[in-house]
Amino acid sequence: MRRRDRATGDNALTVDEATAIAEHAENGDLDMEDPEVRRLVGEANRLLVRAGVWGIAESPKQRSRRRLLAVGASVLVLSWLAGLFLPLLVRLTE
Repeated sequence: MRRRDRATGDNALTVDEATAIAEHAENGDLDMEDPEVRRLVGEANRLLVRAGVWGIAESPKQRSRRRLLAVGASVLVLSWLAGLFLPLLVRLTE
């Protein structure tokens, strides 16, 4: 089953599909002269490497959650630094 990737507009591969494509490419069943086939095989290989490293394929929802967490942590650190240094800066300028 393919799911639509909102970021690129492409249909994203599942791990099972990527495994099947990689096996067919390894066995020589696919025409690697076709640029679209080469792109699809490359995408399947990248997905398998990512799944091997991280355990699962990353979805756009996970990516946005991680980005929101990073922004929230940055805001927390910056507000802490401002609370630490602004009173000192105000006192030095008086």
